[in-house]
Amino acid sequence: MLGNDLFIATSFILAVISLICLLFTQKKLLFAGAAVVLFAYFYYANAKYNIADNITVLTFIVGISLLSLELFIPSFGIIGVAGLALTTYSVMDSFTDPHTGIFVILATGLAVVITMTVFVKLGFRAKLFDAYVLEGSEKNKRRPRPNKDLNNLIGSIGYTKSILRPTGRIEIDGEIYDAMARAEFIEKSKVVSVIGVKDGHIIVKEM
Repeated sequence: MLGNDLFIATSFILAVISLICLLFTQKKLLFAGAAVVLFAYFYYANAKYNIADNITVLTFIVGISLLSLELFIPSFGIIGVAGLALTTYSVMDSFTDPHTGIFVILATGLAVVITMTVFVKLGFRAKLFDAYVLEGSEKNKRRPRPNKDLNNLIGSIGYTKSILRPTGRIEIDGEIYDAMARAEFIEKSKVVSVIGVKDGHIIVKEM
């Protein structure tokens, strides 16, 4: 592997690891910034050393954009798969030696598996998956309720089913409700008390 290829490959792998850390931790600005800087270096190095043409660089940018979009607009994998395919192609085409591209893809995949395994072993959970789990398991339990019914819940005790940032979902007596935290956010599985109702949302505070 050439010296330039080594630096470019390292920047890409570290950028992907930063995205994984972003999913599992609360330090989103830190890891998002790191990912942006590392991906920017990947783009800059490709342009400087003429390793990849403009189409390859554009394909890389589109692929990364689609992968990022999948994090905020879940499409059950459609956008993510398209982004992964474009990113993989661009990475494979970004090195002077085709075998280097294959190595980088395999090394990145291994780094992702190791990073995610470490987070899971430490008890972290990817915030991305909470939305899928809640949508699949609770959509049948959620029912629109008029404010007068919600007012009856004031003073009730429940617990958070998702992180409230500040909105999310809570469970009271086996029923799922949309809720809003009085503070900035409340972590998942925290005991909360209903203190009011606003615009169809229960207002809660952590106990």
